Amino acid sequence: MLVAERHIIKKGHRFWAEIDNLSWQSKNLYNSANYLIRQNFIYG
Repeated sequence: MLVAERHIIKKGHRFWAEIDNLSWQSKNLYNSANYLIRQNFIYG
């Protein structure tokens, strides 16, 4: 079972820009790691 929480932050929030940047970096890190794992799995 996965438990997740969703927090909606409006653009007017004082931390919105920082959270937006961190979430973008998190997405890119996940995609990069996923790519490397798949490449290793396919090509060994």
